[in-house]
Amino acid sequence: MKYLKNSLLKKLNINTNYKNIENIKYLKWCYDKLLLESTNYNISHLKPGCVCWVNFGQNIGSELRKLRPAILWRCSADKKMWTVIPLSSKCYNDKYYFHCDITNLPCSTAKLESMTNFSYKRIREPFFHNKKIAHLSKNDYNNILLSLKKYYIFDA
Repeated sequence: MKYLKNSLLKKLNINTNYKNIENIKYLKWCYDKLLLESTNYNISHLKPGCVCWVNFGQNIGSELRKLRPAILWRCSADKKMWTVIPLSSKCYNDKYYFHCDITNLPCSTAKLESMTNFSYKRIREPFFHNKKIAHLSKNDYNNILLSLKKYYIFDA
C-alpha cells in the first residue's frame, strides 16, 4: 500500500504531461488501486454462482475494463481469490461456444473467453434482478460447464 501511495506521489511530482491520456489513466489506476487496497470487505456473502458487480480496473488493448456484472465461478479455500466470468449487457445469440447466453437474466451473455482470477477486493455488491440477488440457474450453470469444456479441453 505504501508503494502505491509513493508511486502515485512520484508520478504527480514529475512534470506529468496531463494532455497525455495514458498518464491520466495511469494516475487514475493508481488512485483506484489505493482505494481497493484500503477498503474493508465482508466476504461472507460471496457464493459461487451468484452475480456481483466486479471492478475490472483499467484495460490494456481490448481487455475488459470498468465496473461490470460477473458470475462468481470458483474461489480459493480462504475466499480471497475468485475466478469470475464477466457478463455482457448484450445477448449475442451468436452460437460461439465461448459466449453463453444467460436465460434468467434479461439480455446478458457470459463471456467465457474473458474468465479471469481476481482478489475479493475487486468484488463489490451483489447484482440484483427483480429485487433479488441474481444467481445462475441450474440450466445456465450446466450450459457454462459444457462451454468451458469445449473452450479449455477442445472437446466438441
